[in-house]
Amino acid sequence: MADDLRVEKRNEQVSLFMADGLTFEATVFLAKYAMFHSGEQTVLDLLLEEDPFLPAKTTGGEFHLVRKGMISHIRCLVDLDPALEYTERRVKISFLGGEALQGLIKMDLPSHSARMTDYINGGAEFFPLFSGDHTYLVNRSLVRDLVLIN
Repeated sequence: MADDLRVEKRNEQVSLFMADGLTFEATVFLAKYAMFHSGEQTVLDLLLEEDPFLPAKTTGGEFHLVRKGMISHIRCLVDLDPALEYTERRVKISFLGGEALQGLIKMDLPSHSARMTDYINGGAEFFPLFSGDHTYLVNRSLVRDLVLIN
């Protein structure tokens, strides 16, 4: 009977960077079907759900319930919608603890009105950043400042 209530999940390897400076490698658990779009649930979908905590299993085998609001950024796979057009801006993001990331923000705003201010102030809690071979989801509430790089 209990197995009838289980929701099938797939494992996704991520690196969690916490607001207090702690970093750890973990597995998060994603649903086979996303709640608000077709296809599988993504890490971004998981972060944007209402629940304040997400379950994660460290590489050492410990299960944690991690407060999403304390994640400054998370390194994971990020796929953008290929049907949308994006305006790119190169930025440097500094976090409260002094850590910094540089990379590209790809805004899904029309190029004639793609202001960084509008994107940062008007979007979801987490936004993607593309930096070399890595992609991150950045928690906008833990960004100290963002500088445009020309």
